[in-house]
Amino acid sequence: MFENTSLPSAANAYEAKTSYEAARLARYSKQARLPQPFGEPCSGVVLVVERAEASARLVDALHRSLAAVKLDGAYVTWSSPYLLEETLSIEPGALVAVGPDAARAIDALNYPLAKTGFSETPEGLWFVWTKGTFGLRLPALTSALVDADAKHRFWRAFLSLRVLIDDEGDLGYRPS
Repeated sequence: MFENTSLPSAANAYEAKTSYEAARLARYSKQARLPQPFGEPCSGVVLVVERAEASARLVDALHRSLAAVKLDGAYVTWSSPYLLEETLSIEPGALVAVGPDAARAIDALNYPLAKTGFSETPEGLWFVWTKGTFGLRLPALTSALVDADAKHRFWRAFLSLRVLIDDEGDLGYRPS
């Protein structure tokens, strides 16, 4: 018979499938001259950012912000024509809309299993998006880069991401 040691584990197969799909969609985005996603697609955490916000300063701010809450590996993508396929491929445990346009873009996917729309939820409060995915809506980051009040509002909501990290610094997916 077959030896279990010669077969890849289900986790490895899932990781390979997810990484392959994310890389394929990133190539499509690059060909279409769309902003490139970054981070680890298998992290379980996906941030969708408004495409109009893509800039070097914004990407740097996202990197620093995610590092501050110990989510350096979170996958960051932009609202694009490939967002539905990307969401289906990655199957995140936590889906975060950064800005109202990103929330509307997620809602426009008409995701068949969605229980609650992003646009109808308050900023900074976790909700059940699908049976297996928590959702979080954040304010836009671009205005937070230039306005102190917008920065405070963004950070107050952004810090809600800390609940995803357990005491050992691992992902826990336990928003309440």
